[in-house]
Amino acid sequence: MIHLHTQSAYSLLHSPIRIEQLVLKAASEHKSAVALTDKDVLFGVPSFLRACRACHIKPIVGMETEAKENEENFGFVLLAKNNIGLQSLYKLSTMAGSRPLAIQDIAEHQNGLIILSAGIDDTIQAALEQEDEQQLNRILKQFKEIFDTFYISIAMNDSRYRARLNILLKECAARLDIPTTALSRVLYLNEEEVNDLKVLRAIDKQTSIEDPTLNVSYGRFFRTDEQMASLYDAQDLEESERIAGMCSLTEPFEQSTLPSFENKLGIDSRTYLIKLCKAGLHKRMNGQIDEAYVRRLEYELEIITRMGFTDYFLIVYDMIRYARSHDILVGPGRGSAAGSLVAYCLGITHIDPIENNLLFERFLNPDRISMPDIDTDFPDDRREDIIRYLTEKYGHEHVSQIIAFSNLKAKQVLRDVGKAFGYPAREIDQITKLIPSIQGIPMTLRAAYEGVPAFRKLVNSHSKWQKLYEQSLRLEGLPRHTTVHAAGIVLSSRPIVEVCPLKNVDSLLDACQYTMENLEPLGLIKMDVLALRNLTTIKRILDNIKKDHGTQIDIFKIRKDDRKTYELLSQGDTVGVFQFEGDGIKSLLKKVRPHTFADISVTLALYRPGPMENIPLYLRQRQDPQSVHYLHPALKPILQETYGVMIYQEQIMQIAQVIGKMTLSQADTLRKAMSKKKKDVMDSYRQTFIAGALSQGISEAVAQKIFAQMEQFAKYGFNKSHSYAYSSLAYIMAYLKANFPLYFYQSLLDSVTGSAEKSAEYIFECTKRKVNILPVSIVHSTGSYEIEENGLRMPFQAIKGIGKSIYSKILSERGKEPFKDLFECMSRLQAAKVGENTILSLIDAGAFDEFGINRITLRENLAQIRNYASIVQVEEADAIHFDFSLASRPRLMRYEEKAFERAQREKSVYGFYLSEHPIRTLRLKRYGQVATLADIEDQLGYVRVLVRIVRVKPHKTKRGDMMAFVNIEDETKTSEAVIMPRQYEPNKEALKAGALVLIEGRKEKEESILANKLTFIDLDEFV
Repeated sequence: MIHLHTQSAYSLLHSPIRIEQLVLKAASEHKSAVALTDKDVLFGVPSFLRACRACHIKPIVGMETEAKENEENFGFVLLAKNNIGLQSLYKLSTMAGSRPLAIQDIAEHQNGLIILSAGIDDTIQAALEQEDEQQLNRILKQFKEIFDTFYISIAMNDSRYRARLNILLKECAARLDIPTTALSRVLYLNEEEVNDLKVLRAIDKQTSIEDPTLNVSYGRFFRTDEQMASLYDAQDLEESERIAGMCSLTEPFEQSTLPSFENKLGIDSRTYLIKLCKAGLHKRMNGQIDEAYVRRLEYELEIITRMGFTDYFLIVYDMIRYARSHDILVGPGRGSAAGSLVAYCLGITHIDPIENNLLFERFLNPDRISMPDIDTDFPDDRREDIIRYLTEKYGHEHVSQIIAFSNLKAKQVLRDVGKAFGYPAREIDQITKLIPSIQGIPMTLRAAYEGVPAFRKLVNSHSKWQKLYEQSLRLEGLPRHTTVHAAGIVLSSRPIVEVCPLKNVDSLLDACQYTMENLEPLGLIKMDVLALRNLTTIKRILDNIKKDHGTQIDIFKIRKDDRKTYELLSQGDTVGVFQFEGDGIKSLLKKVRPHTFADISVTLALYRPGPMENIPLYLRQRQDPQSVHYLHPALKPILQETYGVMIYQEQIMQIAQVIGKMTLSQADTLRKAMSKKKKDVMDSYRQTFIAGALSQGISEAVAQKIFAQMEQFAKYGFNKSHSYAYSSLAYIMAYLKANFPLYFYQSLLDSVTGSAEKSAEYIFECTKRKVNILPVSIVHSTGSYEIEENGLRMPFQAIKGIGKSIYSKILSERGKEPFKDLFECMSRLQAAKVGENTILSLIDAGAFDEFGINRITLRENLAQIRNYASIVQVEEADAIHFDFSLASRPRLMRYEEKAFERAQREKSVYGFYLSEHPIRTLRLKRYGQVATLADIEDQLGYVRVLVRIVRVKPHKTKRGDMMAFVNIEDETKTSEAVIMPRQYEPNKEALKAGALVLIEGRKEKEESILANKLTFIDLDEFV
């Protein structure tokens, strides 16, 4: 017999079965076929087909669903007999994702399907329980008439009650001549795994496993043939095998292509692309076209045409053309596409690939057929406009997003399982805090147990923690809920639902149910339409400059030799600059001291895991170019810009071309093999390389050394095209910061409104750069930062709890006429329904400071001020006006304001200190003898500093112990402290952003203190 009703973890939180485990289980039971029938979705189909192929077992693709008719509800299992049936499933699954199915929907899309009743609690089951044979006959007769291939399922015979009812069902089926089959619903593989299902159901319902209303399906495991034989009639078991035999999918499945691009000239795509490229090249070169560009363009166009990608380039070109014509800023390009002259001519990228030695083959290798991949950046507030355009141009059925899954990762699974077990939130926090969050390194539960002693110790300390850990381990990695790929968009010439099921995930656009890596075999090409906040920041800067000065800056035409920009970069003054904000890369910038655009790109390429190993060698040879030794003179033109160090993948390719006489396509294949350590491919190309070198009179010994050096560097080589593209955006931001600092900080701060930590970092940066930050003002503030008197005025929404719905009332009232004085202002705000809590927040933020009354006085007298405002407010039928003669203005009791208390209240409403830095206050009160960070800037050896923690970055040592790199600041500058494991372990709970700490330790190098002792300071002691 074959199990025909099997669900997986892709029936989200309704089964713990992993696809691979399901197929392996079927194989271990010597099954000839295995079915996957998740509820309403086909998420797992690609991985299911791969797993079946690997185990040489027939896949049966299906879906459980429910359909309604006249308030009656029916459950079905739909199985694809063939590829046509698979397409029917695509359509029904897509429909089920946006609305309940009707019986008619299944009838209309039943081609190629086998339809089984599901044996669940539906109208059929209700008729059985009521022994209503008339109702049962009516329903089953209807289904027999409208469904071409229909079976009645005999299900859940492990229940004596259901087994008795199934006798009646079989009798009814026999009278109507409808075949029956055994159907044992499988939700978990082994009987004891019902506990996993129980926990998943509790997570789904946000309740405890002790909840009596929790629907747990007992007995729904993968039964053996013997177990099934003891429960079901032999003919029903045999029928399941006959049904399995009717199912046969044939790969490849239906495929699509990109839509054909319709141009305004009505000519074929190839001719139109060539025409556009020639016009674009003429424009780029100002009519002075070098023959090298002509040859390169012809070469690229020939390859693009031969590989069938003309429409791809035209679609991307058109998308960018639309954006620019609608005032949407487009990035300079990213990734290997910057190596294409065609992309440069079309305006897709803005880096000259010939001038900068960027290689087309790194982007599109004619010897290795793979889809092109052009990523395009747009401001994060305009991405939806681009997607809307694509949908309108190509049709809603031809454009989609791509599904992605949020899985139960280490911390999340502990939280979810802990909640299901009924553990208090504070206890769950106790264990999740011990799992470090290390950027770029996914931390699993097992890795935490093996590598974090404190986590292992807690797990082993009590049975409740062991229970939590073991249960979480069983569920870790299962999909929890759906989301969408951050950038991916799919375009298709055919309606996408014909080649891939869709899922309604948000109001913008449906998403392919298959994840990104499963789309290419279906002919669906992913285009990355990225939302980049930095572009939003740049666009606001440009718009504000134009508004104030009437100057329109074209960011792609700014000089690449601006002195101020290189000075800023050389000083590491790159807070807010794309890709250059981290302390490590700032430190590298100071050492490199870039003076050309190529230097910026090298810095970016070097500061990556792996390439970092080459930093000392690069800096040494950059400082002394005479020390650079080239194994052969032909290497010098290739490696000179990086001082003899192989940094870029393109350099590896060029060396293979020049020394080994290989084509660039071969060179790209070799480069990829080296980076992936594919020994067979490397050995094959090694012979080609050596032979090419010998043909030029290069000795075998030198050729072998060069190849070995290529092999060494290739594993860490960075894509030069990508580095140049990113560096272009970084240079633009650095240029704007160096030349228009007020506009830069204005836009930068607007981009992080709502993030107290980032706002504090950027405001501190402003104060260091002598940019005055003015507090929120009831008279001057708006919804965003405004330039005012060579400083920046904070917006209303910088205050916690004040959003647009509140500050729009203030702006609306102020727009009628300016506020005249405190009492008139308060009266009008009260009439505009601005509440007392909002007024208190505005007071603490300094919004009323310009009326000349200190904040504590306003707070203490607010009740009588608001009482006065109520008296002078006169309401009439259609309006409110004020009669200030109705009452005398109250006399305010004056209070003395303490600077530190005022600063504390500021922090409570802004989330950071503004007028008074707490370190400065502490220094004046008690720590006057402690040096500032500026004092010890050039000092080495023992130091003692009073600082505020800005950011904590946990890090695992080679021994597996946890330590941290901590960004610190005082009122003079920022720096870094290194907290080794001995100090980290006892202090990790206190090591948080905003904490104040006295650090004693050794300063062994610039900008870094090795902490030996940490003393945390409680501000409440000083209030």
